[in-house]
Amino acid sequence: MSGAKRKDGTLARHVVERRLWGESPFFLLDVGCSGGVEQRWQIFGDQLRAIGFDPLVAEIDRLNQTQARPGVVYEAGFVSSRDYDERFPRELRLDRIASRNDDPFLRVSAVAAQSRSEVSYIQQVFNAGAPVVTSDRRVVLDDRIAEAERPGVDFLKIDTDGHDIEALLGAEAIMAAGGIVALKVEVQLHGALHPFANTFSNIDHLLRSRGYTLFDIDTYRYSRTELPAPFVFDLAAQTTSGQVVWGDALYCRDLGSLDYARMWPYEITPERVLKLACVFDLFGLADCAAELLVNRGGFLAPAERDGLLDLLTTTGDPGSYGAHVAAFERDFTSFYPSRIRELDAGSEHATGDDASSKQVRRLRERIADLGEKNAELRERLKARGERIDQLTKRLEQKS
Repeated sequence: MSGAKRKDGTLARHVVERRLWGESPFFLLDVGCSGGVEQRWQIFGDQLRAIGFDPLVAEIDRLNQTQARPGVVYEAGFVSSRDYDERFPRELRLDRIASRNDDPFLRVSAVAAQSRSEVSYIQQVFNAGAPVVTSDRRVVLDDRIAEAERPGVDFLKIDTDGHDIEALLGAEAIMAAGGIVALKVEVQLHGALHPFANTFSNIDHLLRSRGYTLFDIDTYRYSRTELPAPFVFDLAAQTTSGQVVWGDALYCRDLGSLDYARMWPYEITPERVLKLACVFDLFGLADCAAELLVNRGGFLAPAERDGLLDLLTTTGDPGSYGAHVAAFERDFTSFYPSRIRELDAGSEHATGDDASSKQVRRLRERIADLGEKNAELRERLKARGERIDQLTKRLEQKS
């Protein structure tokens, strides 16, 4: 057992290179695609099919002109649902008192800082200084994706800065068709007290009622204007302390559970199992991928499945999965942090080529890890900038 960090994506890369699920694409719908689809999805190579949606016209034009993947296209438009105004009337949404809206965002230091700035983040970074122009097109995902294609949608990402549940409600037919093994949704942790308000509790209930389970959530804090905290980045956005306000939530079909098919009318196919295993791998959930392969990977040849399980361990060496599990069964206390530190300290006293190779390996892992974190931070900066700019416009309109 070692404290070394495993590199995410090792299993996914192997599955794609071997074409283990066949020739069908990994189909991604990206709602709020400013900056392009996330880097993690590039691992699917020519098997990636993606449609990105964003209301920023200039950004969509830029993405279509600069991206070179034939399976990836970007469209300008606001993603919504057909009857959201009927489910949650606009008049009630705008009435904070009547809807009992406890969202604190307009009172945070990030909004105060943006109101003092003369520079529009979106205009300077995404529109090359040109005026921000948004599309007047409205897109309902259930209408945009043909009925025959709905079961083939694998992943849905939604980041709309305040209208996420509306976009989700417009994808109910896609979810019902058996598509979408997982979703990543930006969630607002506070808001109006209404069944269709854009709040985490409502989104969680909506997705759980359709067979999805929360697997991960990153939360973001924002300090109050009355006592500003340091910003996390060189941007007026989330802060190092303060109330949790927003989050990015990952929901997946929990196909590793042997009871899943008894709870939900869902066809568990080899393709969906392998695609979900790749999603788990790409989001740092190697343990969930292992459970999935152990419980649902019987369609694979034993040697193939054992090889995939080995790739989910830190070293990825043949037999490493079995050794890892055996170590836990033999002495679970070896997984305590104090015992892991002892083992790592012992390895540092190794001599000669052994010590040098371990040091080089750790440095490479660290460099790769930093590269991934930098890419994620850039994406989050873009999303935060868009939200701040939109909220600043709302403040200006109200004033």
